[in-house]
Amino acid sequence: MIGRVLAAGAMLCGGAGAALAHPHVWVQARAELVLDGKRNLVAIRESWTFDPEYSAFAVLNLDSKRDGVPDPAKLDAMAVERLEAMAETAYFTQAKLNGRPVTFKGGPSPKARYAQGRLTIDFTLVPQGSAGPVRNLVVSFDDPDFYVAFGLPPDDPVKLSGSPDCVLRLNRPARQAKEGEQLIPDEEATGTPGAAAAAAADYTGRLLVACP
Repeated sequence: MIGRVLAAGAMLCGGAGAALAHPHVWVQARAELVLDGKRNLVAIRESWTFDPEYSAFAVLNLDSKRDGVPDPAKLDAMAVERLEAMAETAYFTQAKLNGRPVTFKGGPSPKARYAQGRLTIDFTLVPQGSAGPVRNLVVSFDDPDFYVAFGLPPDDPVKLSGSPDCVLRLNRPARQAKEGEQLIPDEEATGTPGAAAAAAADYTGRLLVACP
């Protein structure tokens, strides 16, 4: 647990204002679940857009020209570092394939971009090993320590590719975390066992895939 908290902090937390509230970072997540022709899960492509405060913190010192635009090469290098750091937190991505947990590794060439005051990181996760063709798959983006609140944009944030016979359904979370909103006091989240995970559960959506 301690290692997970430290990794979450090193990966995503920062800025003076962020220390005042729990959660500390807000992410709008998009995802593409990729199956092959035999209905095996081959990848999850994720795209995370961060709140303005974390975004500004993350791109500090990435602007060598001092023109307000972070260097593309430095952004991509930062994306590689962030993806490596997230390995300890299982990439904040939970999945069960046919009832069994899935372990992921980071895919190649993560990218980052900065526009309109927000940082977006695009990356791919690849399953380690195979549990066979998908009959049912459940995926969620979750931080049980609730340092990070994951939301889903109101349009169509998820899609399924590679197997037209399978069906994707999105179960949106019971509640939506508003940027900057303190959802649980820090002292309760860190001092009461299970409090952070219980609070986070209300804000966690799920992607459900069913194949015949």
